[in-house]
Amino acid sequence: MTKRPAFDFIGFTRAVLKDVCSYFPNDQLEWDRDIRSLSALYQTRGQSLFVIDLPALDKQLLLAFESGLLSVSGLPCSRSVSKTVRVPRLFRGLWTRLFDNAGCLRDDIDPNVVFFLRTLLCATKKMLLGCAPKYLFKATKEFYDVDIRLPMASPLWDGDLDDVMSVHAVVNSKHLLDVASEGLFPSGTEDLRRMLGFVQRVADQTSVELGLYEPHATRFRHGPGVVSDIPSRDYKFEFRKWGNRLEHVLPWAEWGTTPLGLVDRLQSNGLAVSFIELASRLIAVPKTATTPRLIAAEPSSHQWAQQSVRDFLYSRIAATNPGRSIDFGRQDLSGLMALEASKSGRYATIDLSSASDRISCWLVERLFRRNPQLLLYMSAMRTRFITNDIDDAIPKLIKLRKFSTMGSALTFPIQSLVFYMICVGVGLALNPHSSIGDLARQVRVYGDDLIIPVFWEPKVREVLTSLFLKVNDAKTFTKGNFRESCGVDAFGGYDVTPARIGLSDLEPRSKLLPSRVASSNNLYKKGLWNAAAWLASTVPLRHLVPVVAKGASTFGFISYGNLGSGPPGKETWDSKLHYWTRNVVQPLARQRIMKQDTAACLLQYFTQMGEGEDPEGSSGAPGSYIDYESGVAVAGDPVIRFTRASRESMGYNA
Repeated sequence: MTKRPAFDFIGFTRAVLKDVCSYFPNDQLEWDRDIRSLSALYQTRGQSLFVIDLPALDKQLLLAFESGLLSVSGLPCSRSVSKTVRVPRLFRGLWTRLFDNAGCLRDDIDPNVVFFLRTLLCATKKMLLGCAPKYLFKATKEFYDVDIRLPMASPLWDGDLDDVMSVHAVVNSKHLLDVASEGLFPSGTEDLRRMLGFVQRVADQTSVELGLYEPHATRFRHGPGVVSDIPSRDYKFEFRKWGNRLEHVLPWAEWGTTPLGLVDRLQSNGLAVSFIELASRLIAVPKTATTPRLIAAEPSSHQWAQQSVRDFLYSRIAATNPGRSIDFGRQDLSGLMALEASKSGRYATIDLSSASDRISCWLVERLFRRNPQLLLYMSAMRTRFITNDIDDAIPKLIKLRKFSTMGSALTFPIQSLVFYMICVGVGLALNPHSSIGDLARQVRVYGDDLIIPVFWEPKVREVLTSLFLKVNDAKTFTKGNFRESCGVDAFGGYDVTPARIGLSDLEPRSKLLPSRVASSNNLYKKGLWNAAAWLASTVPLRHLVPVVAKGASTFGFISYGNLGSGPPGKETWDSKLHYWTRNVVQPLARQRIMKQDTAACLLQYFTQMGEGEDPEGSSGAPGSYIDYESGVAVAGDPVIRFTRASRESMGYNA
């Protein structure tokens, strides 16, 4: 029996080249030759041609935008046109419009050529086809190697907190006083020490501006992901385990239960909760065929507390100077700034390699030294250990030196603040007469995506390296017309982000249907109409997916312009609602609630009723008309529902 292919890569590429041919009709023979070459290569290299080999060429293309010179020797599919024409033979009709015969970047580049070539090279780069074990083991070893090279944690992070009786004791501890006087002064040149001094100055002012963390003024909650200490279908609000370090600053009796729950637990078994050292669990999730993403499932009590500090940081950042550089609700601001930077060349976009894994407790402690109260809470709710079930070659239980992993609720806001402090601190060293507020307006930070004035980049890079961080050269751009930030690829002021296809044909149709429709719509909006139509032909139940106007409430394939008097297909008059309808499909993600009958339901009730309500409602007074049900939300598999849609909901004229 022949195994069903994961995806018709050749068919998709042929459709994209048909769109390219519409733009360059005189090069039809070039595109036909490319299809024949790809078909021959696919026979020997298989799907790795499209998920590994061609994306490797795209990586070199981006490096050439930065350096101005193309170098692809030694890579698959990189055979030159000739000895005198040093561009790849595959897709040479596009390569030669970007580079001259010597491989030097041309001055008069059409951004559409960049978009076409990058779509051909990496549209299927992130298709979820699984990651080979060798790449998984490599990523796991790198996770361990990066951590072990970080500076040793201090007693604040590594101790048991048994001798800590109050926040006041920690604020005035000898260790933090030593840190306050030490600052960021490792060995290095005098210029580097000067830069670090300004970074420390900005960090001190920022940490003071954040103010005091008051648990009562924040919202504790659970995140959507799995946790390490209970199965996914167990009740998160019934804390049977509570971090022993967490108990010193956020006692379970006050923050992990209600008075009714405390009485119920004591009466039922005489033991309220187990106070133990909890560990997170290392998990690999798909990213690309060669690079899995490693995250950590945090303990439930730690995640619960981390969400409270996250809530505090989000609100305080928005109200202080960092809010001029950081907006957690506006990722698009980074994309817009990248577009402007690609046109003016005034700003550089910086990406960091394994950013969250390289931020050490040593660094966080020094940057937040002027807010020791916040440091105490963060150290108490930080998970110090992580278990590894992926690779037997590294320890089963790892004691972490990094501040947090991907999976912690604190990772994103803290790393954003760390990079803000570093960038603005370097900017202040280079512009000592400017205010921190004015400098913050020149910086855009979203996680590990940084945008800074281009002449700051060498010093920012030097400071980052001295603090055990690593700049990702392949995704950092300071020269030329290309910039990349937060998923937006920009060239000369134009968006050249390639279209992507995420799921393979091997997925069930309930998942494949919405994914393929979204991908087809994305291709359509980018002007690849032939590719969009081809991908639409691979959608399950496509005859029941309607064509709808942009912004329509009904799920379907989008189209621009006036859609006319009615949709194609058989319509039926609804005598009750008095409008024309037709049969369509609607993908749904069904969720069911596993009801609970414990005192912990009261904690869930007051936690969830405040979410998304006004300040009065968030204090614990739920709305009168909310249909509420406590329990464990179990996400089922997505389903396809057959329903009827009106002309108006699809955007057609009545």
